[in-house]
Amino acid sequence: GLAPLDALIDGGIPRGRISEITGRAGSGKTSIAASFAAFATRRGEVAAWLDASGAFDPESMAAAGVELGRMLWASMKTTTTASRMARATLPYARFAAAPLARHQSAIVKAAELVLEAGGFGLVVVDFGEAPRALAHASALRIARAAERSGAAVIAIAPWRMCGTFAALSLAASRAETSFSRLAPGSPVMFDGLAVDAMVARNKMGGTGRRVRVRALIDPVPIPNPTGLHPQVRVSASS
Repeated sequence: GLAPLDALIDGGIPRGRISEITGRAGSGKTSIAASFAAFATRRGEVAAWLDASGAFDPESMAAAGVELGRMLWASMKTTTTASRMARATLPYARFAAAPLARHQSAIVKAAELVLEAGGFGLVVVDFGEAPRALAHASALRIARAAERSGAAVIAIAPWRMCGTFAALSLAASRAETSFSRLAPGSPVMFDGLAVDAMVARNKMGGTGRRVRVRALIDPVPIPNPTGLHPQVRVSASS
């Protein structure tokens, strides 16, 4: 659904394979993953979001266009606020792992279980902000499970996690932060981010190509002199 990004990766991410979106906190990687989740759920598919850091925000995902009724949210880290919000917005679609299951091996196992269950068009695995790269055996298990299920898998992390088992790796970075005033003298408001996305690896070719997209948080018309693709209602979190 992000036209410049779709053009950069020749229409989308591959099914039955692992794709990676990497970048530091605030780089826009979660915004890009949310766009894929929104597109998948709007077209009637069921998606899963496996959250190692507890950063998943249902309100931001809904604002990004995700149909929460078609989203399974599995959190490796539960907070009181998250639990309350889950009951309000995802009454049948979320389960929380036990405290001892916060290790990286837990999210790998969760990904295997979800993929083996079948029926998911997209599985997003958020490894958090300080993960270790996956061991060869762990990446291989996820890759094989993705191939058997036919689901598109997106791994998001600060750096590459799956090595040669990733068919596509996008590196996201924050290019600029956008602010504006609705009227002279009014408070300065945060509008969103301009995000640069570069193809760090693509087995189908095109490595090194890059594009810039705008991740806006409100559908307020803003002048666009740079020619960046205007996208609205996309979560601006990392």
